[in-house]
Amino acid sequence: MPNKVSKLNQTDPININTTPQYIIMEVIKTIFDHALKKIRPDTEEIISNQMMFDDIRKFIKEKFKIEALLMGSVAKNTFIAGDKDLDIFIFFPPSTKKEVLEVKGLLIGKTVFKKFGGTHQVSYAEHPYTKGKIGSFDVEIVPAYQITSTEKLMSAVDRTPFHTKYVLEHLKNQDDVRLLKKFMKTIDVYGSDLKTTGFSGYLCELMILKCGTFNNLLKHAQKWGYQEIMDIENSYKKQEYKSVQIKFKDQPLIFIDPTDKNRNVAAVLSKDKLARFIYFAGKFMDNPSIDYFFKIEKPKDQRQILRSAKERGTFYIAITFKRPDLIDDILYPQLRRFRRRIFDYLEHEGFVILSFWEFGNDNCGIAFELLNQTVPRFRKMIGPSIFDPKKNRDNFNDKYDDIWFEGDRMVAEVRRKHFDIMSVLEAFFDGDIKALADKGVPANLAQELAKNYSLVEGKDLLDIESDEFWKGLSKKI
Repeated sequence: MPNKVSKLNQTDPININTTPQYIIMEVIKTIFDHALKKIRPDTEEIISNQMMFDDIRKFIKEKFKIEALLMGSVAKNTFIAGDKDLDIFIFFPPSTKKEVLEVKGLLIGKTVFKKFGGTHQVSYAEHPYTKGKIGSFDVEIVPAYQITSTEKLMSAVDRTPFHTKYVLEHLKNQDDVRLLKKFMKTIDVYGSDLKTTGFSGYLCELMILKCGTFNNLLKHAQKWGYQEIMDIENSYKKQEYKSVQIKFKDQPLIFIDPTDKNRNVAAVLSKDKLARFIYFAGKFMDNPSIDYFFKIEKPKDQRQILRSAKERGTFYIAITFKRPDLIDDILYPQLRRFRRRIFDYLEHEGFVILSFWEFGNDNCGIAFELLNQTVPRFRKMIGPSIFDPKKNRDNFNDKYDDIWFEGDRMVAEVRRKHFDIMSVLEAFFDGDIKALADKGVPANLAQELAKNYSLVEGKDLLDIESDEFWKGLSKKI
């Protein structure tokens, strides 16, 4: 459930109101030291990453006469032990046509994976690139233009070398970034892909640069307002902040990219992921615990989860269908649009929805927790005011048989064709691809829903294998 958060098991609680500050700080330091022993990569891992990159870079240089550079957290030494992500960028002259960059970029990527015995897939940002596995490494081969300034951007990924250079030149406390990333992973807010809509690694690095330490960031977060602006390079004056907030409308946190003042590094961050971070940052300050870095996952009793709904007097229903052949960055935004469309439809029909979420791994679909399974057989229709033009009143009068007044408004009632949740949803999905698209269902999902879908309720929910479904269903503060 998107708006709910799981409590973490907290050990050895301390009372911040009665415990001396120096003891609290000592406890926090002990927690951080313990966490860093587990998440700081050792020299062997750092060398292993570098050797793998060097082999790939040398191969690309010899075979294609193109330079490759390492980007991302490994290049900046802000990665967490065990995260073997090699973000490798290959650079083309600005004179290269986009079609040539795309075709040759994919050729180089596919050749690299074949050479090193890896498996790959084609993914998409502003243009296609290859990503996959080579041994224990997660590798991306990303084509980009070799530009001299972000003012000369030719594609979004062209900024990345400037990000890497900025962090390498300014960041001194990489361990604080590691603590922040691990904290965020534990509370499920890390990742700037469109599935997660959380914090990017680059944003984590910049926030530590801005606040100095991880602990200071947790404190600062408690004072953030909506559309808080952080601007390391002072690209904007204070009197310009209102226009900055308008410029980045509906983006709950604004961190001005120090390499490009027209970009918000936190643009993808959603309100609920920002809220989770602020909430848990505050909880950690109230009661520091190692559990915020190494959460113990309890096995979920799925039957008990469903029984709890019965005890609560609520009702779960899931709409499942075959997952379209789409990458996550396309699928999840469409699932969220679909979820909102069905929410609006059910709410309009009179159903009270307590929570809703989407899932796209294994089974694919959306799910709802409702307060009611049925609605009254008659719907009230509110008509024009007696003071409206007579034509409007006559039209309403002609349309309905029995008319009465509530105040100055004409009111009637109409018998519903469908009044239980299953038949209401079946009526919505009755139609071909075009009909579903006309109702606001995203085109890619409409194709699958028109072929086949299932309305799942009660004990049949146990047949849903998606971890995301059960994670969404079981989340509570």
